[in-house]
Amino acid sequence: MKRTIILLLFVSLLVTFVLSQIPDNDPELCQQRIQREDCPQAPAPWGTFDENDEIEVYYMQAPVFEAVFGNFFGKLGGYHSAIGFYDLTTGLNYTAEYDAIFEVGNGTLPNIINVDGKDELLWCNAGILCTVPYINETYWDKNIYSTASKTYMGTINGTQLNQYIEWMQQYNVSNPIYQTWDVWNNYGQDLFVQSTTCDDFTQASIEYLGSIGINYNCSTVFKRDYINLFTEKPQPIDFTEHYDDIFKFYETVLDIKEGSIAEIIERILSIVGLKKYIYVQGEYYLLELNYPFMNAKYDYITLPGCPANGIDYENGNFILLN
Repeated sequence: MKRTIILLLFVSLLVTFVLSQIPDNDPELCQQRIQREDCPQAPAPWGTFDENDEIEVYYMQAPVFEAVFGNFFGKLGGYHSAIGFYDLTTGLNYTAEYDAIFEVGNGTLPNIINVDGKDELLWCNAGILCTVPYINETYWDKNIYSTASKTYMGTINGTQLNQYIEWMQQYNVSNPIYQTWDVWNNYGQDLFVQSTTCDDFTQASIEYLGSIGINYNCSTVFKRDYINLFTEKPQPIDFTEHYDDIFKFYETVLDIKEGSIAEIIERILSIVGLKKYIYVQGEYYLLELNYPFMNAKYDYITLPGCPANGIDYENGNFILLN
């Protein structure tokens, strides 16, 4: 119950960040608002590394929404994550992270805008790989945000980092959409929709680096966030036929934050009677939610070459829709 309340708080904050940015009747929202301006459109402006370079690899985490809430979400296990590289040979540092171009709120829920007198759902859920030739030591600093962390994962050489750069550029091409939710029948198995978030990128990075030779210490704690929905197998539907139900569902979700506490609770409960949908890769799916309906977890991930202590994506019974 506590986790459910926390998740509803998280979703209501996402709604706040979405709605607070919507200008009236602006169909160009996604081109004009709240882009991550610090994120280069073309990833990996790092150059080529010498094969003899010695480079330390770090898994970095900082609390989400830290500018507004400080450590609050970090204490609940809510983090943004990235991979950091410290080149001990040249003294230069590098960061690789995946994020929603238009911030997580817009990557999770649509905007409702009016186009020619008709309300429409506008999705601003593009994802992007942000790679910069530095590490923001303030953001990832445990002395500033007590829940932040930088975990040493291992050491690679310049040849391996060059290989990683090629891999992450392809990751950017293969994952153009930010997807907040993991959609399961049962947690840890029967996965229908896999999320595409900062944590998915960092996990994929750790796995790729393991495949090209980095040796991990199996005692290293490697954990990440999951924002989960639980359902029977999602059913693809025709958007035109389901337009009214889809719009009503998202309109109700987006309206949760308005009014008194009693009214907010009433709106949350009103969702129970609505048909539920999820938007995946340009298609809508009808959900038949099952217990516990949704939750958030900060869970272990098994390091390559180490005994299983978390979700095993290679051997799980996953039925990916896409």
